[in-house]
Amino acid sequence: MVDQSELAFRVLCRRHGANLCYTPMLQARMFAESQAYRDRHISPADGKSPHDRPLVVQFAANDPDQLLAAAKICESNDLCDAIDLNLGCPQKIAKRGRFGAFLLEEFDLLRRLVGTLHSHCSLPVTCKIRLIGDQTIDLARLLQDAGCSLLTVHGRTRVQKCACECDWATIAAVKAALSIPVVAN
Repeated sequence: MVDQSELAFRVLCRRHGANLCYTPMLQARMFAESQAYRDRHISPADGKSPHDRPLVVQFAANDPDQLLAAAKICESNDLCDAIDLNLGCPQKIAKRGRFGAFLLEEFDLLRRLVGTLHSHCSLPVTCKIRLIGDQTIDLARLLQDAGCSLLTVHGRTRVQKCACECDWATIAAVKAALSIPVVAN
């Protein structure tokens, strides 16, 4: 989540039993290009303590090279244990920036984003998606085949945001169709 899972919050969650935490969603291009952006969003303590591991850095991206550059910074600084591509954000900022849930129908781009990370970065790749109707299972299989090692499925569409019941049946169908772990969100 944006501005909701900084170090202090993650430590608190771990004290109450969370054993895996994510950073806030970061823009991959800005992370790769700007030390000031990294300094503003990643504290010197992030990922450096056993109290903050395992840690997944979550990126918003629409360019495979920019995503890889951001992931390589994380990899070389031993910042985290995996990279997550957020394909679930339904907010206006995601629409304006062409990332998050606004990429879900761009299968070729998604294949390149995940495949580039999987092929050129030693960190595992995870993804978070929303439902896209009859194509949800095809999308999930595409991400798995491209190298996604864990898939989180938010059981609502981009339009629904969080205003309705979660579609547990579709999440179960995705889980049944994949060989990688599937997390219901």
